[in-house]
Amino acid sequence: MGSGRDSKSKPAGTGHAAVRRVSPAHRTFVYKIGILRRLLDRYSGPRLTTESGLTLAEWRVLTMLYAFSPTTSRQLRLRLHTDKAEVSRACAALIARGYASRRIDPRDRRSALIVITPRGERAHDAIIPLRQALQRELEAPLTKAEIAELHRILDKLMKCVSERIGAGPAESVAATAKLRAPRTPLPARRRRRT
Repeated sequence: MGSGRDSKSKPAGTGHAAVRRVSPAHRTFVYKIGILRRLLDRYSGPRLTTESGLTLAEWRVLTMLYAFSPTTSRQLRLRLHTDKAEVSRACAALIARGYASRRIDPRDRRSALIVITPRGERAHDAIIPLRQALQRELEAPLTKAEIAELHRILDKLMKCVSERIGAGPAESVAATAKLRAPRTPLPARRRRRT
């Protein structure tokens, strides 16, 4: 009594009783958001690759290049909160497809700038409606008020955690993405470079 063990539960093919109890960690939003991230990647990744030929890492880098171009690999890593190898592989793949290019940083000749190309912008704009359709699909079980509240809470948490780890304001990425992401596919266009 109170042990949390169910001696009647046995995994198939073993003679050992399965332990069935809930860890307090499983009740935390840190755990739940981590699991949700993995589930979303497993659910949306293959779909993205089928529809666009890009991996999730390549798509994430492409969206950052769309929002912040030109930029360095280091800046991409910091904004995506990911490791050097993942960004490096994604950049190489985007460059090989002609979605991005690399050039010398005039302020630091030892550093390279990654720049989205017009072809990369067109690819981004073509993929956005596919990702928006996925978003609508995932939002279907939620009310409009729940969706708005979820975004508000996630933005608040991202800002808080980013500030605590000294990673800079995460909301600037979200705000820029909201300003730049087209609602429908756009014709090819040239953006003013800054």
